[in-house]
Order: sequence, then structure tokens, then C-alpha cells
Amino acid sequence: MRLLSRFAAGLVFLAVAAAPSAAATPSPLRLVPDSADVLVQVQHPRRLLETVQNLDAVKKLQQFPYVQELLDSTNGRRYYQLLAYFEKELGAQPPELLDRLAGGGVVLAGKFGDNAPFLLVVQGKDEKLLHKFADTALDVIDQELARQDVKGRPTKTTVGDVDLIEFGDFHAAVAGSALILSNNQATLQTSLDLYSGKSDKSMAKVASVAEAAALLPPDPLVSLWLNFDAVKQTQPYKDFYANRQDVVQTIAYGGIVDILDRSSFVCAALCQDKDGLLLTARLPHGRDNMGPVSAIFTPPEGKPGCRPPLAPPGVLYSESFYLDPAPFWTDRDKLFNPQTVKGIEENDKNSGRFLSGLRLSKLLTEAGPYHRIVVVDQASAGYKTTPKTHIPAFAIVTEMRDPEAFGDNMETVLRGAALLAQSQVKMKMTEEKYQDCTITTYRFSEESPLKGDVNDIRFNFTPSFSRVGNQFVASSTTELCRTLVDELQKEQQASKEPGAGTGTVRQARLVAAGAADLLKSFEDTLVTQNILDEAVSPSEAQAQVKALVEFVRGLGEIDLEQDYAKDSFRYDLRWKTK
Repeated sequence: MRLLSRFAAGLVFLAVAAAPSAAATPSPLRLVPDSADVLVQVQHPRRLLETVQNLDAVKKLQQFPYVQELLDSTNGRRYYQLLAYFEKELGAQPPELLDRLAGGGVVLAGKFGDNAPFLLVVQGKDEKLLHKFADTALDVIDQELARQDVKGRPTKTTVGDVDLIEFGDFHAAVAGSALILSNNQATLQTSLDLYSGKSDKSMAKVASVAEAAALLPPDPLVSLWLNFDAVKQTQPYKDFYANRQDVVQTIAYGGIVDILDRSSFVCAALCQDKDGLLLTARLPHGRDNMGPVSAIFTPPEGKPGCRPPLAPPGVLYSESFYLDPAPFWTDRDKLFNPQTVKGIEENDKNSGRFLSGLRLSKLLTEAGPYHRIVVVDQASAGYKTTPKTHIPAFAIVTEMRDPEAFGDNMETVLRGAALLAQSQVKMKMTEEKYQDCTITTYRFSEESPLKGDVNDIRFNFTPSFSRVGNQFVASSTTELCRTLVDELQKEQQASKEPGAGTGTVRQARLVAAGAADLLKSFEDTLVTQNILDEAVSPSEAQAQVKALVEFVRGLGEIDLEQDYAKDSFRYDLRWKTK
């Protein structure tokens, strides 16, 4: 059975490593019954493999001792021996061999439920070679099973021009130039009925599959289609959707849930673009006909979706998003059920105890809808004491709807919180003028020990806040607060509308160089751990950790975008490798 697993893995490898030739080949979708709930398609398998292989990150990863050890393992050597055997028996080198065996594409189809059937269709271009490949694979499996003294054997029968193979729950067929595999005999037979013309009800004729293809970028490396109407019938989804009026769920993904409930399918794709790789998910509905949550997650017509992400020196992560908190109070009767509304109103009445006498509803209606988060790796927070555990600096910037009222009220809340904290830990408040802005800072005393803080984590922080025009900045360190004051003032001078935005409601960026700088701050710990785990010399461990840091630094950037268009929803994750 272990060999059967290796054989199946080999088939998948051969499938995804193949490439299309100039000759037209039929779509493997024609052999997939129209009852499938999930489709994964690889239209150009060889291009997918070559794209991955040619990534600098993949090439550099192969130089690490851990990866080399994996490639040189028993299983790794067996795999390459098996591949070499197939090359010899079939008389072709990998590029040509894989083109002829799986150049027409690959489709994996399935249904939901326990013990659900799946179907894998590999569309080849050389029928004679595909039959020879199947015979060779069957012979290898039979020899291995005999070596392991397994009584059961695969059986092969031929019906017309179709070779049928059965082994336990494994069913396969070579039908013309297509290889078909399934864990269910009835599913395989339905596929063969499509091949013989006894049926024409295939996924190639399902309208939403074509609609999904039109919604996605052209010529993806891999694509996914999901029948979301079937998902809605599952109990986990019903339980999830029953709680859609939960406040936390609404904040986290209320807009997406609204669109999902109106969508019959979900589609996604992995694509290659000029800067690297794009992973995208799309839905066939957008802000049109959206429910009350639209006021929270989408800006009014003509207003920007979000502000540009901040990019101070040493940035590790930066995010900008649109989220209007006011409707949580003003539209609470539309958003939530009566019981939840009652709880919100009760909490608002009691919120003054925790907000220095202010009501939460007042802060919600005074705050603006544009927010930005930034994480920066900086050397220190300005203390003589170096914390044993390093934490990057971070800040949130909120654009105020009512700058004077919200700014004053937030300062009251933060000063009250600091006063409460001072009852537990000794802190000192200072105010400084910086670039015509007042920065309020709280510093921990270095003379007073804090029970429980054995790693001196508190010395990563000098909590600070300031106002820059209509932007309110709350930062974990004074240094980052000053940097953001500079960034925001430059931004406001460059635009009539502070931080003029885009049509996208969320943008985020993870910068590998910043992650590398953060990793470097743990270099001593990593070296020690490497010495203990790998039993290498200190110099070898240090060299390996240095190589790891530089590997991370070379990974580029990961950008995220979320967009509520009028008639569609888009969620993009782009890895900029160049």
C-alpha cells in the first residue's frame, strides 16, 4: 500500500509537471460529471512547475542543510530512482515525456461529505505513450506488492479502447489519451459514460464554471471553483450563518458574509504576473444589494476606499483599511437582533466606568472610517535597559470625523488608562513639542522593579499619542510616534485631502526586509538553538542563521488588497518576488 501511495504521488507529479503543446487538446472537464462541488484545475501543468522551480526563493532554499538532507533521504532517493526508471522505460526525457503524458491539463473534482468520491482526470497528448506508462506503473506496483508479500494484486481489464485498473478502493482507467482515477467505481463509470458519449452532463457545460473563469485573471497557473450553494446546505455553515449578527463576527468579516450568502459559487486562482505570484479569490456579487453592513465596510459613492499604507523606515507590516464604527451605534437596529441591541445599549450606559466618564457611543460617532496600522522593527525604545525579549514598535492611526471632539475625548480616555496603570507600575508622563504637534509619552521607571516581568518586556514600550491634523496617532514608542508625525505631515502637504486614497477598501503589506531585521534581533537565541538541535559548531550555527536571515530578506514583499466592487468582490494576495 505504501507503493500505491508513491505511485499516486508520482502520477500527480507527472500531471502537474506537464506542459501544453501547440496542438489543440480536449478539456479534461469534459470527463467530469456535472455533480461535482469542487474543481481544481491546472491548465498548464509544466508552466506551474517551472514557475515554482525558477523562483529565487526555491533555488536558495535548496542550499539549506535541512532541505538537502530531505532530498537525500531514503524517500527522496527512491523517488528519483523511480522517475529515472520511467524515463528509461518510456524513452524520453522529463520535458518531452511530461508534455505527452499530461500536456492537456489536470482536473481534480470532488463532493462534500464523509467518504465523498473524488475524480482526477489527467489529459495527455500521446495515447500510445499513456497506455505504456500505465502498464509500466502497474508492473512496478505489482513487483513491489510481491516483494512485500501482499496477497491482493491490481487487476487490469480492457473494454473497447479503455483499460480498466482496480486495486481495493482504487479505480483507474486509460480512456483514449486521458488517465482517470477515482476512489469510487460508480464515479469512474459516470466519467467513462461521458467519454463514450452515453452522457453529456459534464462540468464543461456548467454555466457558473464558465462565469468563474471570466471573473478570474486570464490563464491562471491553478484555479479553484467551489459550489457555494452546496456549502450553504452543510450544518457548519448553517451554524455559522445563524450567528451573523454577532458583534465580533460583524466587525471581523460581516461584509464578506453578506456577499457569500448571495453567491452561488466561489472561485480562486494562482497566477503569475510581472512582479511575482498572485493568489486571488473572487465572488460574483459586490456592494450592489448589500445589506446594512455596507455602511460599515464600503465608503459612500465618490469617496476613497482606503488611505495609502504608511511606509516608515524599517517597516515590517503596514495596513490601511476602511471601517466606519458609527453604524454600530446609529444603525444598530438594522444590524443586530433585539437581544444584541439591548446588550449594546446596556454596555454603552456602563462604558463610562472604563472610559473616564465618556460613553462608547460618543467615541464611535466621532471617530472616522479610515484606519492604518504599522509595525516597525526599531533598535530600542530609548531605555538604558535592554529587554531580554524584543518586541517591534507598532502604532495605529485613525482619521477623525470630528477632530477636536474625538481628539480631546481620546486623550481623556488614554490619560485615564495610564492613571489606572500607574497604580500597578511606576510610570512618568512627559509632553514634548515636535513639528508643531504635542506628543504625550509615558515611560516606565528603570529604578523600580516590576514583579512578573522577568524578561523586562516593558522596556520595549514608551506609549505615546499625538494629533496630526485630522489624524490621531497612538504608538507603542515615542520614536515611532515622531516618525509618523513626519510621515503624516508630508502626506498632508502633498494632497488637498489628507492621505488621498484608492478604490480598494483594504491594503496591507508585509516586508521581508523588516522581518529579516526582526529575525536578526533573535540571532543569539537562534544560534544557541541550532547548536543544540544540529550538534554543529558555533561558527557553523552562526553561518546557518546568517544564511537564514539573508534568505528571509530576499523574499520581497507580500501585498494584500480587498475590494468591494459594485458587482463583484476581490481579495488579492500578491507576492512580489522581484
